[in-house]
Amino acid sequence: MSDVILRRKKGTRVAIPAETKRVDAEGKSLSEAVYQRLMQGIISGEFPTDAVLSEVAVAKDFGVSRTPVHDALRLLARDGLVHRERNCRARVAGINPDDIFEVFEMRKMLEGPAAELAAGRMDGRHLAPLRAAANALQLKPKEADWTVQWAEFDDLFHRTIAEASGNRRLAHDINRYRLLHKGFNRWATEPEGLQSAMAEHMGILEALEARDGVLARERMVAHIVVWQEFFIRMVPSNPADSRRDLPV
Repeated sequence: MSDVILRRKKGTRVAIPAETKRVDAEGKSLSEAVYQRLMQGIISGEFPTDAVLSEVAVAKDFGVSRTPVHDALRLLARDGLVHRERNCRARVAGINPDDIFEVFEMRKMLEGPAAELAAGRMDGRHLAPLRAAANALQLKPKEADWTVQWAEFDDLFHRTIAEASGNRRLAHDINRYRLLHKGFNRWATEPEGLQSAMAEHMGILEALEARDGVLARERMVAHIVVWQEFFIRMVPSNPADSRRDLPV
């Protein structure tokens, strides 16, 4: 098997979103951008199972240095999406509906209890920014950059709840699986589908504002179940059977 095949016209490069090319106050980094872009390729079958992801080839094609590629491959290996071989090469492990199921099962087990804990701890300092961001987003669903604003709100929403749980280890593990989820989102979500996710977030927020931990937990789990089922439908049993252009 040769190094990873990046099927593009000669001289073209993979687009990495500009907002993720820098390290900012929220901890976004180029390594994360490369991780998400490689994950999209693995999910779609663009990078076939058993293909070798060469750090040199990927760095050249993405227009970045080898360091963020090395870090991204390490994260992909941690999440079981690539295998690191004895010679340090990374070989694509692929992803299937069972993998998606397990990722979202972990999210349910982590984020449900986090929401219940957060409901008893969150005050105006946490809730007011979430309410303001949610209300602003609902007023402009047809703006061209609505999905970008949605992604920022979604990050803020889940990160705030995780941190408000008061359990640092729990928040750390939630953020790990959220990184995987962000990669799924870049691959398969559309503005129309996100309107239902917005309604689900509002329901969770209302439970948090009411300090109803049981309801917050139930609504968080129900929200994750919806997207678990959505992404399972989107991922083919054999990713190599469904190759298509990816949104970048």
